[in-house]
Amino acid sequence: MRFLVPEVRLDDGQCLDQAERRAAVTLHRRLLRLAGPFRGPLAVTVLVGLAITGTQLAQAFAAATVLARLFDGATFAGVVVPLLVMAAIIALRAVLVLGRELAARRTCAVVTAGMRARLLDQVAALGPGHLVRERSGTAASTVVDGVDGLEAYYSRYLPQVIVATVTVLTVCGWLASKDIVVAATVAAVALAIPIVPRLWDRALAARGQDHWAAYADLNAEYVDAMQGMSTLKTFDTTAVRRNALEGRTWHLYRSTMRSMQISLVESGLTAFGQSLGAAAATAVAASRVATGALPATDLFFVLLLAIACFRPFRELTMYWHAGYLGVSAAERIGELYGAIPEVTERPDARAFTPASRAAPPAIAFDDVAFSYATRECPALTNVSFTVGSGETVAVTGRSGAGKTTLVSLLLRFFDPASGRITLDGTDIAALTLTSLRQQISVVSQDTYLFHGTVADNLRLARPTASDADLVEAARAARAHEFVADLPDGYATVIGERGLTLSGGQRQRLSIARALLADRPVLILDEATSSIDADSEKAIADALRRLSAGRTTLVIAHRLSTIRDADRIVVLDGGRVAEAGGHDELVARGSRYAELIAAQRVTVGSGAGR
Repeated sequence: MRFLVPEVRLDDGQCLDQAERRAAVTLHRRLLRLAGPFRGPLAVTVLVGLAITGTQLAQAFAAATVLARLFDGATFAGVVVPLLVMAAIIALRAVLVLGRELAARRTCAVVTAGMRARLLDQVAALGPGHLVRERSGTAASTVVDGVDGLEAYYSRYLPQVIVATVTVLTVCGWLASKDIVVAATVAAVALAIPIVPRLWDRALAARGQDHWAAYADLNAEYVDAMQGMSTLKTFDTTAVRRNALEGRTWHLYRSTMRSMQISLVESGLTAFGQSLGAAAATAVAASRVATGALPATDLFFVLLLAIACFRPFRELTMYWHAGYLGVSAAERIGELYGAIPEVTERPDARAFTPASRAAPPAIAFDDVAFSYATRECPALTNVSFTVGSGETVAVTGRSGAGKTTLVSLLLRFFDPASGRITLDGTDIAALTLTSLRQQISVVSQDTYLFHGTVADNLRLARPTASDADLVEAARAARAHEFVADLPDGYATVIGERGLTLSGGQRQRLSIARALLADRPVLILDEATSSIDADSEKAIADALRRLSAGRTTLVIAHRLSTIRDADRIVVLDGGRVAEAGGHDELVARGSRYAELIAAQRVTVGSGAGR
C-alpha cells in the first residue's frame, strides 16, 4: 500500500523516484513521531487483527478440507467435523471483530487525544506572534479536523499493514511447503499490489495538498463569516459573503473530485491485483496438478488460501482512504508542530526575584528596537525610558507609533531586535516566561471573555478564588452591581467573547480579573478607548484603585486618562519624541501639545454637530 508523498523537486527541477521514496519514509516517520507513545494500544489492535485473519485462514483451510474430502468421495458424515469447526470459527470471528472495534477506538482515542494536546501546547508556546500570521480558522482545522482525519490511519491502517504483511508471509510459508512455484506466484503478486500504485503518488500528493488547503480555507472563511455576522448584517453584505463561501465550497468540491479520480485508479488496481493474485495462484497450481507435481486436492487449498491471503489488502485500501483527509493534513500538522516559537526560554532561565518584596518591580526599556517581519518600517527604534517602582508612566502617540508593541515586548510575545528590557534590573530574556508573566496584569482595549459563566471568566486570573473573592474583586471594579442583576448572577453564561454584555461591562470584568490576579505590574492598554462617557468615570475610578501600589504602564490615545501620570512618554514613528509631566510637555508646545490640540478640535467639532 502506498503513502501520500509530497512532491520533492531537486536542483534540476526534476522529481526523482529516490527523492519520492525518501519523502514517503519521511511522511511515515513524521506521522509516527506525531502520534507519540501508543505502542500498547497499537499492539492490542494488531494482535486482535491477526487473530481475525487467523480465523479467516482457518475457515479457508476447513472449507478446502471439506471440498477435498468430497472430491475424494467422502460422505456427509465425513465432513461434519470440519463444517462444525467452520461454524465455531465464524462465531469466534464475530467476537474478535467486536474486540477489534473496541481496540481500534481506544487506539484512536489515545493517539488523537495525545496529539491534540501536544499541538495545543505547541500553539500556546508559539503564542500570538505566530497566530498573527495565520488565520485562526485554518489553525483550528489543523488541530481539530486534521487530527480527527488521522484516526483511521493510526487505528486501522497501521495495524492492517502489519496484519497484511504477516498474512502474506504465513500463507506463502505454508504454500512453499507444498509447492515453491505456487508460493512464488502469490508472493510476486502480493509484492506488486502495494508497489504499482506508487506510479500515481506524485499526482495524488499534489492533489491531496490542494484538497486540504481548500478544506482549511473554507473552514477559515466560515469562522470569519460567523464571527463577523453582525458586521455583514449591518452593511447588508450577507449575500456577497455567501457567494464567496459558495465559491470556496465549489473549489473544495473540485479538489475533492480530482483527488478521487486518482484514488479510484489506485483502488481499482488494488482490487484487480487481489483477483489477479488468486487467479494466477490457481492457474499455476492447476498446471502443477496437470504435471503431477501437486495433488489435485491441494488445488482447493491454494484457491481458498490465496483469496484469504489477499483479503487484508482490500481492507488496507479502505482504511487508507478513510484516513485520507488526515494524511493530506499531515504536512501542515508537522509544520505546526515543528514551528519555532518567536520567543524561547534560555536553558539557564531563572525565576524572577524582586529586588524588594515591599515594593513592586521597576521596568526599564534600554535602547529597544523592533521590526515586524511583515512590515518594512521598524516599529520601534532606540526606545529608552523607565517606569520606577510604584510609578505610573503613560505612553501616548498617534496610531502606529509603536505603543502596543511595547506591551508585546514586555510580555515577551516577541523579543527586541536590539536593546533590552529589564525588570528590577534583570533582563527579562533571562527569566522564565511563567515567572515573568506572573508579575504582570493587563487590562486591554479588546477584552476577551470566554464562553462560560462570569465566575469562570474571573477565575482565569486565580483558579482557586472563592466566591467571596470574586464578589470583592467585582465590587472594587464597579462590576458587582450589574453582575448581580444578571439572570443567574455570577453563574450567568455570558456567551462567546462576552457579546451579551456591553463594552463597559466587559471592561469592568477585565479590571476585576486583574484585581484577582493581584500582580505587581499593571499594563493598561487603551483600557478606556472604546467606553462611553458614563462608563468611563466608573472605570477610571476602578483603574485608580487597581493601579494603587503597582508599577503601572498606561498606553492611551485619550489624553484625559493620562494627564495624572507621574511621567508621560510620547512616541512618534517608533521613537521617543519627548517625555515629562503633563504641564511640562504642554508648556513645550511640541508633539504632546499638538496631540492635545488635535483632540480638543475633534471633541469641539463633535459637540458642534
